Amino acid sequence: MRSGFTIVILLCTGFVAHGQQVTVRAGFVQDSVQLGVPLHYYLVATYPSHYQVVFPDSTFQFTPFEFSSKKYFPTHTTEGISYDSAVYSLVSFEIDPVQTLALPVFQVQKKDSLVLWPASDTVFFSALIGPMPDTLSINQLPLKSNTEYLNVRWIFNYPIVLIGIAVLLIAAVCVWIIFGKRIRNYFKVKQLTKKHLAFLNQFTQSVNQLEKDFSIKVAEQTTLIWKNYMEHLCRIPFTKYTTFELKKSGLPATTVRSLVEIDRMVYGGFAPASLASFQQLKEEAESAYQQALAETTAKLKQEPTAATPTTHLTPTPWSK
Repeated sequence: MRSGFTIVILLCTGFVAHGQQVTVRAGFVQDSVQLGVPLHYYLVATYPSHYQVVFPDSTFQFTPFEFSSKKYFPTHTTEGISYDSAVYSLVSFEIDPVQTLALPVFQVQKKDSLVLWPASDTVFFSALIGPMPDTLSINQLPLKSNTEYLNVRWIFNYPIVLIGIAVLLIAAVCVWIIFGKRIRNYFKVKQLTKKHLAFLNQFTQSVNQLEKDFSIKVAEQTTLIWKNYMEHLCRIPFTKYTTFELKKSGLPATTVRSLVEIDRMVYGGFAPASLASFQQLKEEAESAYQQALAETTAKLKQEPTAATPTTHLTPTPWSK
């Protein structure tokens, strides 16, 4: 690598171009170039002071180099001879072994400009990495071992999570559209069975208590248990209707007679010979449950279509 002192020598003794008493000298300061590393190119012009000479600016084509910066020195004139000089900082991204450049100066005239070229100068490409063979043993590889734990910050992947949630929602909507009725009917069957078992347990306990020790209050409570269950099952206000009103609603005659007999127990205040009336109410509730369960199960098994009208649960489990 040439020293900075070499610049002064080159400015005085570099490559020379003559044209109408204009002398141009130019060349590289360094003798080699590395990829992406700036190198310097000097340009000197000596000419009569009444001439107008222009140096290349950043818009000039510096191929195969790229312009980085320019340092221009003020014009120096002695005894009618002017002296101009500039140093260009260039960068190369080519890997050609030999790279050449020549920068001209322009003598401005009235109608045209005269281009004066110096001799080309050459630099040699200096590779940072030497040629590598096709194969290397692992012992010859320039590897560095590092077994220390590197704590990498965990980044939550919001886009993936949002996409997953959107896919799940779309899948849930599709499943509900296709199987929504079947799912609802399935849970209706589960709910019917659960409520029926709870009714049987509560109603049986109350009847057993009446068998041990008959009480008007317990008889009234037992009837109310049955009415509440039937009201939920058949969508008829059993608890608000009198026995006469229930008879008009289409309740079977056997069930009406059982309710009349229970009314005599409650309002007449006498103990019956048997509790067959309560047993008949239990059988009526069982019949209503079985009918409601059958209709709901049928809906669960069938696939309604546009050509097949869907069936609906009848408001009462008996025929009017």
